[in-house]
Amino acid sequence: MGCGAGEFARILADKSSHVLRIDLSPNMIQKAKEQSKEYSNIDYGTANVMEWDFPNEYFDCIASIATLHHLPLEDMLSKIKKSLRKNGVLLVLDLYQKESLGDILTEVLACPINMFMNLIKNGYIHRKFVKADKSKAIWDLHSKVDHYLTLSHIREICDRIIPNARVRRHLFWRYSIICKKR
Repeated sequence: MGCGAGEFARILADKSSHVLRIDLSPNMIQKAKEQSKEYSNIDYGTANVMEWDFPNEYFDCIASIATLHHLPLEDMLSKIKKSLRKNGVLLVLDLYQKESLGDILTEVLACPINMFMNLIKNGYIHRKFVKADKSKAIWDLHSKVDHYLTLSHIREICDRIIPNARVRRHLFWRYSIICKKR
């Protein structure tokens, strides 16, 4: 879900017989197709996952990276749970809103590491120091629809919808959900 340019989907395709990628943006799907031409085991879908009819007990794995903070988590987890086969796995890596001392300490530790990683990967420390260009404008617009939940709220929702889920805090303002459907 929210496959973007498809980098993670290509990693999954190397380890899976079939990958279905869904993104809301036709432009991102087009870019993903262009970058994934050598992968015959990837299918593409342009859809709003909130409106998409998730098939019942269909998927062995559903993965999402940095997408769920754009969507109502409770509704999405319900759809995902219904769509996973028995023993199917949910893998989520997303962003959260800090609320506790542990979150603040993790953020303090992550800041210099994040700046260093940005410098290595992108050639700059933070996007706000980059000249106004098309990609900065896209990211600024993108961030206006972000909705970050706190870890306690994420855990509360998971406890209700997928009670055997493991929710963990990570560096760079990330959390993970890993759940195997029983």
